[in-house]
Amino acid sequence: MVDSHAGPLGLPRYTVEDHEVRRGPDLDIWADYLRMRYSNRHVFYKTLNQLEQEVLRKEIRRIRYFRKHFKDYRISASDQLPLVALLDDSRTKWREIACKRAPDELAKLQKENEKYGDDALRKRNRRILEYVQVWREKEYAAWQAGILPDAFMENLDSYSENGEDDPRQPNYGYNGWLIAWEPNKGGRNVDHPLISGKFPHQKISMQQLLYDKVNTPFKRDPHSNSIRYFHLPANSMQWVEEAISRYYGEDNVEFDGHDVLNKRSYAQRLLRNDLWRGQQRGGAHLPPHSRQMASRCAMVSSPPIPVPKSMGGRQSESRKDIALFMPYLHWEVEKRLHRMAQFVHVAKSQNDHAERLRRANTSRYKGKMIDIARLQQMKPVRQVNSFDTKAGGQSWWRPQTALAKYIWHAAKLYQIIDEAADGRLIENHLFSSAPLHMRRTLEQYYYWTANDTSRRDSDQVVCRGTRSLVEDEEAIARVVMVDQLWLWILDENTVVSCFPRRWGRNKPDPSAVHRGIRDRLGALGKDQIHSAFDMAFIIIDECSKVFFDRTKPSDHRPDVVDLFSSAISKIAENKTIAYEEFGNAVSKISIERMDVAEKMIRRSLNIGFEWSILVEAQQVIEELEIMQGIFLQQLTVMKDLEKIIKTMRWATKSADPEADEDPDDDLVNPNQRRALDRVGALIVDMEQRRDELKSMEILQTKTRTQLRELLDMKQQQANIIEAKAAIKRADESVMQGRSIVVFTVVTIFFCEVPCITALVFLTQDYPSCFFKCHNRCFACVGIQYLGADGSLGHSEFCVGILAQQAGFAPQENQLQLGSSQEQAEGHVQPAGEAGNHEASDRDQQPHEGPVPGEAFRFCIIRGTSACRKEKLVMGNEYAGSHGAFSRGEAGPANEPRGVIW
Repeated sequence: MVDSHAGPLGLPRYTVEDHEVRRGPDLDIWADYLRMRYSNRHVFYKTLNQLEQEVLRKEIRRIRYFRKHFKDYRISASDQLPLVALLDDSRTKWREIACKRAPDELAKLQKENEKYGDDALRKRNRRILEYVQVWREKEYAAWQAGILPDAFMENLDSYSENGEDDPRQPNYGYNGWLIAWEPNKGGRNVDHPLISGKFPHQKISMQQLLYDKVNTPFKRDPHSNSIRYFHLPANSMQWVEEAISRYYGEDNVEFDGHDVLNKRSYAQRLLRNDLWRGQQRGGAHLPPHSRQMASRCAMVSSPPIPVPKSMGGRQSESRKDIALFMPYLHWEVEKRLHRMAQFVHVAKSQNDHAERLRRANTSRYKGKMIDIARLQQMKPVRQVNSFDTKAGGQSWWRPQTALAKYIWHAAKLYQIIDEAADGRLIENHLFSSAPLHMRRTLEQYYYWTANDTSRRDSDQVVCRGTRSLVEDEEAIARVVMVDQLWLWILDENTVVSCFPRRWGRNKPDPSAVHRGIRDRLGALGKDQIHSAFDMAFIIIDECSKVFFDRTKPSDHRPDVVDLFSSAISKIAENKTIAYEEFGNAVSKISIERMDVAEKMIRRSLNIGFEWSILVEAQQVIEELEIMQGIFLQQLTVMKDLEKIIKTMRWATKSADPEADEDPDDDLVNPNQRRALDRVGALIVDMEQRRDELKSMEILQTKTRTQLRELLDMKQQQANIIEAKAAIKRADESVMQGRSIVVFTVVTIFFCEVPCITALVFLTQDYPSCFFKCHNRCFACVGIQYLGADGSLGHSEFCVGILAQQAGFAPQENQLQLGSSQEQAEGHVQPAGEAGNHEASDRDQQPHEGPVPGEAFRFCIIRGTSACRKEKLVMGNEYAGSHGAFSRGEAGPANEPRGVIW
């Protein structure tokens, strides 16, 4: 067995201290143990008493349980190895690389010592490298096993049955807090076997606080002068019911709200339906984030407290208990919010699956075994077994070097261990009969019936403002949350509070509300707290001023006021830019030409930029209104508390014999007067916080109004442009109408000029055409042309209307067209003969000419002269040479016939 007190392989003990030592506040023994190096932890353990050693053993057991619980957990669904195996593998590879590089690094360090001398830092580095060289030796492995917790902690794997915090039981991993205060003496440590730590950081596991009915320190002690404050770190209705039952020493209490007045249970009277389950908003068919208690402060009359026989056996006067429910603002990292949503999704999937099976197994569905079997095959998601990943199953970023992989895997394992308690709480209590009220974002609080608000959450003013500060969007982006404060003042000496912590914050959180309460109580003087009301005012004030306390240390808490002020200023700047651009465009109308100016104005009428600014302004106003509504509820609750304090019966004598009493004051008890003063000051502080938000809302409302006025001006400018365009179109219509009139007049009156001219021309050169075909022709036009052989030709065109009905031309003057075959052979008959022939042979021969009964037909008659002549046969008439028309006169047989076009 290697001596664990000595170094490995004869080396001295590892006493190398950190180059920069950062010491935090001494909170508890476990924090001191973790700060020490492995080689010194067993020595530190031996110096502790038995109770402190048990605290360390419990924490070691918790870590081992979670390592086993998450043995199959993977960073990504595509990973072949679970996270625990990846951590061991990366640790082994890093140590191998470090061992290989240690001799070379020692040689470099030796050269530096010869050149610059051996200072303290080089001595420290040389001692570290000497230890690194022996990591691969078997003796070192044996020495390392001797400094692990298994070597010096007894009974590490055994669980006692005396109410010890057991990871196999529900509510594991959560601690309750206890603070005791003696009036005029200050805070004190509570000496109890189940409580660890020192004032004001004493805590107890929730399993022991709620289920150890014999040893729990939560029992009622109405005759104690000490003021006790218990805190439950979640808005779990089941925890509250169990805690109040332990307080009054009652078991198996039903909080169904039926027939409460006839029951003798103190817990039922305190948590009666109108002050407990009846206060809950949100039903079974609504999203889990819809659950919340309505804001209220009420006084509850408790039955008299029985006095032991040793103290006289009488019953004391009935006391007034106070129940208070109030929302308040807090925050969360966006990445952790997504992790919480994962656990909620898994819990909802399991609950929906169980509900479907329950309905299928009822009498209504009996016999439908196929449906039940199908539901059994539709298995829900069992647990969250991986982190969020992007497309393709790969995470955003993964380290490449061996040491970076080792540290990154350790951080991932720490993260899942850190959030394990919160995950189990959601799985066990989110859909129970007395459900858990989960944390809600600002949008989930306002749109409490919406199933999914993730898009609105990521678009919060605070989220966008914090996301833009760094390149890594998910690592630092924060979201405004709305939490609930449940508070009871019991027997005027006990205060019980319930409000949640941030997701996965098992380590000390500087921005935690309860951490602020503990620090504030630890800094108070002895005469600062005189009653349970003073303690309650501190709790309420710390919840209310999360975003308005400038005295808190710098941490990741978002500065909401500054972020909203910056957003308002940016929107106002964009509004000014929009005004200037529109003004510049309007001012150029009188400078540029009309067409250019109109194009510029039309471009300026695009409202895309103004609309985006208006949407941002509206979102800022909406979020400010939601936060103002939360402070308004706080003010309503505090004013109700002020009325209750005024109406309560206080003791007529002061608990402090040295306190000065004012005989003229109606409030004889100084504690009552002090409570009224503090609640009044608290109301003033809340009004100031609400007014600060109101002032920002008024400023943003003015900007929104100015943006709407700008949009109205653009609409008016668009109307002006449309009116001008309408006038222009009307003018163009008038011009077009005039053009049509002119064209019509010109067409009617001046298009006949060529016809008249041609007619005059024909009457001079070809009078026969005019006199012989005037019944049939509309106009006859003659032209001259030069032939191919150089001779001068002449053509005349006769445009006629062939009347086919008796109403348009006399029967004897109607033109009849012969068949195409007769025209080709030259068989032309007179009109009378043709008519008789057609009359006799109409039934035998088909009519090949135009269809009888057509109203009008236009034709062009063309004739030629000079070198050759063409004849046009039209019924009994034909066109002769030189355009002379003759009735019944045939031309030469070798002349070609005329053609109808």
